[in-house]
Amino acid sequence: MEKVALIEFGNSHDEVVYPQYLFLKESSDFEPVLFFSEALKNRLFGYPEEELHFISAEPRARDFRNLHRTLRKLGIKKVVINTASGKKVRNFLWSSASLNFECYGVLHNLRKLEKSTTQSLISLRLKNYFLLADYLKEKAQLLKPKLAFESFKALCLPAPSISANLQKPADETWIVVPGQVEYKRRDYLSLLESLEDMELDPGLRFILLGKSKHSHGNGPELKREIHQRKLEKHFIMWDDFVPNDEFQTYLAQADFVLPLIHQGHESAALYSKQISGAWNMAFAYRVPLLMDAYWSAFPEFKGAAQFYQAHELKEIWSILEKYKSGQYYQSTLWEKSHQAKAYLNFLKK
Repeated sequence: MEKVALIEFGNSHDEVVYPQYLFLKESSDFEPVLFFSEALKNRLFGYPEEELHFISAEPRARDFRNLHRTLRKLGIKKVVINTASGKKVRNFLWSSASLNFECYGVLHNLRKLEKSTTQSLISLRLKNYFLLADYLKEKAQLLKPKLAFESFKALCLPAPSISANLQKPADETWIVVPGQVEYKRRDYLSLLESLEDMELDPGLRFILLGKSKHSHGNGPELKREIHQRKLEKHFIMWDDFVPNDEFQTYLAQADFVLPLIHQGHESAALYSKQISGAWNMAFAYRVPLLMDAYWSAFPEFKGAAQFYQAHELKEIWSILEKYKSGQYYQSTLWEKSHQAKAYLNFLKK
């Protein structure tokens, strides 16, 4: 079997590594070898310890050269860089006079292809990119026709161990909004407006699953807005980072994931060239999405979401039980084997 190194130099996007690991592990052609930044050590679960290698969180030139030597020693023939952008990736790819492996990467933001000098240097040595949505693949091919692109969905995460104190009560409905609290990324104020003057189910919980107090955050302002509307009992928030076990536990038990990406809001432009991590989380745990109707035009979301017009968001809260009984993720699109086939075939080209 051909050895494939999966490498993550950064401190995020580790949820995208796990499905790739399974695709490779369960194939008859490839064997995965894992390399993670030390910054991710405390967040990893679901991997055998003996299969993990770690890279300095702030690698220097000698660290990159050592990594190249390790890859040669292990007989690595292909490398997939899980976050294929940034100076660390550039420095790794150019720290050796030549590469002894074929190089692939997962690109998380198409803007890198448009105007990044660093990305241009990366693309001189890495010409095969995976993307995390079909609509991004179409845009990327128009943008850079000389590069090769394929898309897959990060469908898998290991099931978390759910402690008794985080078990969802039977009489509650959990609507999870993953990600750090930033007004530019999600239309939180439209959510609050939709809840005004509503007789809400006492068990309805909006779980804002991300750090709210940070330099780009709007947590304090949002808390004031929630307080003014007397909605505190319906919201769960964190000031700091959510511990990984709690993060996964809330998602695994969620009734819906609510991205709050609305046309007419600045979030729409942001996610025209990158996916929302909320989608990955929903797909991985097969949680239905509540999405702006704009996204209904994209086939990849059909069967995974209930759609609404932004101005009709208020109407959803009275029909959640109907939505709960819907059938989701029934298409072969959502089968791991379907996504694995596209991924593995691209590696074989």
